[in-house]
Amino acid sequence: MDAAAVLLVTSTLLVVALFFLTISLMRIRHSTAQLEASLQDAHEARDRAALLLAVSSAVNSSLALEEVLNVALAQVGKIMGAIAGAIYLVAPAKAEVHRQAAYGLVRRARGATRRFTDDPVKSPTDVMRPVVMHLDEEDAPGLEHGGHPAIALVVPIQRSGTLMGTIELYLRNWKDLTDDQTDLLIGVAAQTALAIRHAQLFQAQEDSALTDELTHLPNRRYMAQRFLQEMQRSRRHHKPMAFMMIDLDHFKEVNDKHGHLAGDAVLAQVALILNSGVRESDVCARYGGEEFAIILHETSEAGARILGERIREKVEAAEFPYGLHLTISMGVAASDEASLLGTLIERADEALYAAKQGGRNQVRVADLTAVPVPAE
Repeated sequence: MDAAAVLLVTSTLLVVALFFLTISLMRIRHSTAQLEASLQDAHEARDRAALLLAVSSAVNSSLALEEVLNVALAQVGKIMGAIAGAIYLVAPAKAEVHRQAAYGLVRRARGATRRFTDDPVKSPTDVMRPVVMHLDEEDAPGLEHGGHPAIALVVPIQRSGTLMGTIELYLRNWKDLTDDQTDLLIGVAAQTALAIRHAQLFQAQEDSALTDELTHLPNRRYMAQRFLQEMQRSRRHHKPMAFMMIDLDHFKEVNDKHGHLAGDAVLAQVALILNSGVRESDVCARYGGEEFAIILHETSEAGARILGERIREKVEAAEFPYGLHLTISMGVAASDEASLLGTLIERADEALYAAKQGGRNQVRVADLTAVPVPAE
């Protein structure tokens, strides 16, 4: 065979080898792409499973509503790549939702309340499915790192067809949801709904155990818990606190003359007057029977005396069922001395007894300067 023939055969073999090599490389690339896709699917499936597990774990391990909401929001926000997010819950007896948990937003972000009839609540709740939508500037909350989000992914939270709230995730760019993502978000919302229901039931039981059924004020048990907390806070910050004991004068006559239903109505009205006369930081409680108690946060003896007189005058001026006019007696004790704070309840009770003995319808302030300082 001459040189030309050898060259031709060699060239042909090289071409054939190159062809098969190319085919092999294409197959390898295709297999690699399939493997990468499978791995991506596996990662996404793992992330979805981890998210649902985290939310489910929160449901089973905590009955604190705030903790459950924060876990659900953080996990779903991470999976969806959200730069910020919020969870809104339905306000009882109102056609609106209120923001209860958030991350990545400024402290006083706008949009704390959403109405059912307006977007971004209306569209997703109409179809009860997650929806990606543009946010109007007036509806966009401020972001922690500046600016306002233009795009929101809104997920309705429902249970048995009833809306319980919404999840709002704020995105950098428009994102069309895949079927898998939609299913994932619906699953998270279902777990969150269950968590909310569990936490609400638990909170209702706690409230019932710590609330007086007749007056709807905190009861003596709750008052005792808060007194310890306020006493510790007063000691820590070197601030004064005050305690009031209040007794309704001649209340037995109301029950004897008009019956216990009238007596209950009187107690409920007195509770409203007392509670309306204190600040949110104070605690007004039903101590027992016709006795009430008030813990005054960061209040001096002078401030407590002024408030006590104001409340006494309000009760005296009020008209109660059956045209009754009643009065109260009050004992007050206040101090900023750490060693005396634990004596305030006892001293206020003694001052109340002095007010009753002194003719009723008056405020007596305990003289703590005459009280021996307890040994440490």
